[in-house]
Amino acid sequence: MRLRNQTQQWTGAALALLLPAAALANETHVYGIANFGGAGQCSAESHSMHTKTAAEFANYFNSLVSSGLWSDVRTLNNSSARTDLWTDPSKGPLADAKDAQANAGVDDADVLFVHTHGGHNESLLRSWLVMGTNADSCSAITDLHMSLGNGKLNMAIVKACQSGDYQVWKQGGYRTALVTPTSGFSMWNAFHGDSSCGEHVKTYVKSYVANSRGDGAGENWIDAAYDWDDGSDNDDCPVSIVFGETKAQRVAMFEAGGWRDRKSTGRKIASTIFYVGGCDPSSGQKLPE
Repeated sequence: MRLRNQTQQWTGAALALLLPAAALANETHVYGIANFGGAGQCSAESHSMHTKTAAEFANYFNSLVSSGLWSDVRTLNNSSARTDLWTDPSKGPLADAKDAQANAGVDDADVLFVHTHGGHNESLLRSWLVMGTNADSCSAITDLHMSLGNGKLNMAIVKACQSGDYQVWKQGGYRTALVTPTSGFSMWNAFHGDSSCGEHVKTYVKSYVANSRGDGAGENWIDAAYDWDDGSDNDDCPVSIVFGETKAQRVAMFEAGGWRDRKSTGRKIASTIFYVGGCDPSSGQKLPE
């Protein structure tokens, strides 16, 4: 397995340097979306594993709460996972923009985990996550809805197909959609191409979340979720996209940032994508070696 990384620079005007947070707030939100195709639900294949992996992620943080090492954990599964909870006020009407809603919105957490279906459109430079209800919109879309880190969010773990597409990243889609130079968001752990689902995902999520308390939240994601298949177009290709000011800061976050040791990456004026070179998934190109 050969780990690769590539870097993009921000082309817009640089803004003032972010000040470090006074203290970690330590709140986690998990979103498991398993039920699809029924009344009021979105169209996709139902899969009970989506809520089981979310439970594994939440269980670990609940153990930290019990030990006095974390503040709060919230689980919002199925119909509780809505597009408005992913929508920033800069991207939609205030009535539909609830990403900072207490105990529910994605930007009200410091760390989030979501397991659902996803997709991407290279020409439109976007990915999307399928939500648990059609009451708002069935997809939370990176460029149409999201602007992360204007609240508290620092790290997102996204178990969804095509949620970290290499070509979308290469053309600047995630950097321009997910962050502004002054946002506090640093890490988008996702997948290039489709990813498999089953009991093995529950197993690796459990080990991944436990192993990333102090460091390795990016590197461990790739180690845990990568799966090589003997053939073409069928690998699981996890990626870690880190936003920050310098490459050294981004690498430090990837290698040494953990839930309780989130590294400052400064202004979000560039990004680096980390992946396994040569990984070849369905619904995505073979990654550069």
